[in-house]
Amino acid sequence: MKKVFLFFCALALRLAVAPVYHHSDPDNYYYWGKYLWKTKDFLGFLGKSIPNAMPATYPPVFYYLLFVWRGLYEFLEKILWWLNLKVAFFPSNFIFWFQSYGAGIAFNKLIAIVADLFCGYLILKIVKEIGGSRKFGLVAAIAFLFLPAGWYISAYWGQIESLYSLFVLLSFFLVLKDRFLWGTMTLGLSALIKPTGLFVLPVFLVYVLKKKKFIDLILGGVFLVLIAYLLYFPFQPINTLPWAVSFYFGSFKGELNYLVSNAFNFWTLLFGFDQRPDNFLFLGVPLFSYGFLIFLSIAGGICFGLWKKQSKEKLFFAAFLCAFAAFLFLPRMHERYFFTAYIFLAILSGINKKYFYIFIIMSIFHFFNLYHFWWHPKIPWLIGLLSNMTVIRGIIGISLGIFLYTLINFLKNEPFDNHR
Repeated sequence: MKKVFLFFCALALRLAVAPVYHHSDPDNYYYWGKYLWKTKDFLGFLGKSIPNAMPATYPPVFYYLLFVWRGLYEFLEKILWWLNLKVAFFPSNFIFWFQSYGAGIAFNKLIAIVADLFCGYLILKIVKEIGGSRKFGLVAAIAFLFLPAGWYISAYWGQIESLYSLFVLLSFFLVLKDRFLWGTMTLGLSALIKPTGLFVLPVFLVYVLKKKKFIDLILGGVFLVLIAYLLYFPFQPINTLPWAVSFYFGSFKGELNYLVSNAFNFWTLLFGFDQRPDNFLFLGVPLFSYGFLIFLSIAGGICFGLWKKQSKEKLFFAAFLCAFAAFLFLPRMHERYFFTAYIFLAILSGINKKYFYIFIIMSIFHFFNLYHFWWHPKIPWLIGLLSNMTVIRGIIGISLGIFLYTLINFLKNEPFDNHR
């Protein structure tokens, strides 16, 4: 009952916050869903300019979900209107609010809100599965659900980081249960929602290959190609797979070619938030090449450490480090891309008290980064604090220190020397 009550409180918090405000991203989601439901036509939608919205550049699963969600919204609208006509005491003002643009935005936020709750549940289950107690698994899940970074991005901002993250967590949970085929397919599905979860792909592959589950990996890849074909076909029925690959990796680059896209990371430490292109040359080499070289070197070391000595705990530790390294060193990182590392750190926080403290610190930093430049809600003292580059560089310096500390612990095979 205690767990149910706490999860209900997490839901209530998000429902209270959802109608208050939103970022510009949910505007796109609203008009994408409305357009698809009205036209019932996916042909040529990807990359197309939609009235009142940016061109659609996400992978296909999210658009199918928006399509279904818009249909559900309009179905509920009809039910509410019928109740308004038939039930004398039905509050008429509610139906007028539900039909408003703001309510449509808030309704779309329910996708990420529900995903938040399922992520919290999986954190609880995974902590228990890899050796933690149910008590501290619940503490980790509740910290994830109630700390501002968790609900701010989904219920207030309206982003869908928790949606793809849910599939990432589920894929790792499935491999813990030796369901490698389903785990492979689930991780692939996360990439067909948003590609950010691919930060942990090297770790996932090393773990599965070390278990010698080659057939599961191959079959999972084949099924994913088939699923991708079926998902992309309504958008592009001619030359579907080559077009899908080209579109996917083209959109993976993002809208901006800046080295820094508001992430509190290594490149911001060096250059601040100037609009420096990622192909800016240093010693004749583009800066993005340095970023990829640093990331691949670190990811290679992490994967080698996991291959050399495997355990369930090390799998999640490696996933956290790989995602954290991607955020810190890859070019074109947005502030919200830390979320993949964040969910894995939440799991570690339920295993070892040291990482619980680290999770609290990084949660605060993640919230600061999400708040930076958007400045909603208006909190003058926080705006002043985060407008100071010395403060931001201090946050980044601490983050880099935490990364190095955890990386050294991992390579020394000491990530869980003090189990809770």
